[in-house]
Amino acid sequence: MKLNLQRPQSRYILIILMLLFCLPVPLTLKLMKPKLAITAIDGSKITTDAYTVTPDHHLLLSREIAEQAFRARIAMEPPAPLPTGIYYRDQVAVLMYHHLAEQPLSLYPGVLTAAQFDEQMQLLRQNGFHVITMQQYRQFMLENAPVPDNAVLLTFDDGYESFYKLAYPILQKYGYTAVNFVIVSDVDHPSPHQVPKLTWAQMREMKHAGMGFYNHTYNLHYYGIVDAEGGKRPAASALLYIPDENRHEVNEEYYRRVTADLALAERRLKEELGNTDSAIAFPYGSYNDRLLEACDSLGIRLKFNIGLGLSSRMTLNAPRINEGNRTLSPALAIGQLKQLEPQPELTVNSLKVPLAGTKPQLGKGRIMIPADALGKALGVEIRYNSSHHTLEIIPSRPGAAVRSS
Repeated sequence: MKLNLQRPQSRYILIILMLLFCLPVPLTLKLMKPKLAITAIDGSKITTDAYTVTPDHHLLLSREIAEQAFRARIAMEPPAPLPTGIYYRDQVAVLMYHHLAEQPLSLYPGVLTAAQFDEQMQLLRQNGFHVITMQQYRQFMLENAPVPDNAVLLTFDDGYESFYKLAYPILQKYGYTAVNFVIVSDVDHPSPHQVPKLTWAQMREMKHAGMGFYNHTYNLHYYGIVDAEGGKRPAASALLYIPDENRHEVNEEYYRRVTADLALAERRLKEELGNTDSAIAFPYGSYNDRLLEACDSLGIRLKFNIGLGLSSRMTLNAPRINEGNRTLSPALAIGQLKQLEPQPELTVNSLKVPLAGTKPQLGKGRIMIPADALGKALGVEIRYNSSHHTLEIIPSRPGAAVRSS
């Protein structure tokens, strides 16, 4: 009997080919990222993979590549040691509170009692902290004015009436001022079904005594629906879902919506209180680049979120420290301010660089520097094309805008 060896061989070859086509692409190939082609400030060419791109499309370069591309000395300088009793210098601890109550509210750990707040204010003074006014903070941030060592700015959110009835007398007792970020629609249209809010008359009285009242949006302090399943996100920073049209807002619609809301809040604060300056605290601390742009377009330069840390001139979108936690004793609440570590400062050619948005990052042992901050610091224009993976650095006038595509 003659054996047919050809057919099994063909079958084996076919199986091998199928396996080769079905095997997954090696992980190393999947993770490879394209090289970035840089035209440096002097026209030279650099090709590198020492870069990263944030989820909101901001380009960061390794310090070494940034120095080559911008022909500049770039460093992250550690803060100098401080004398005993000085916890930070040339920075501000922005403290955040919301509502106060006369007696503990067991279901609401985020509501301090008036007695706890009073003790915190006393401990600030006893431990060498200096409460500054909003005007001092503004001059510090925007005009390079000095602030005392261990400077503190007191802020409240949401415009609760307890600020007038409970916090205000305590603040006056210590000679302190504070600002309150008000949901303006709640003042214009008070509801009997919510915790009482401040009135315009109460705010005018307190403003005359040095308190300040600023923007917490007109009516964007809520979680809006963002998809057909009913998912929700902060309305001030999300593209909302339009159920009648079965779609999301587009960026232009979102920008118009938030800009109109913030503009209305600004107008009402000026009409009722005579505000001549602006600031905003973002609801739930949530924001995005478009929201930052909307604020800037309205002249709202000072911004506050709820990230932990000290505020410095490096960013106009300042973190705040939540001191409204009733479960912390006043001593622990104020004690945590002593533990805050001043952040290293980015310097370019020995000058401090303000960081309005993306911060330097540490990745794979490298310090990654935001290219837009370098462009503004050096007065050059940068053109970053994320689709073609190119970066062009063009000498320009000081303060030139950074463009990306």
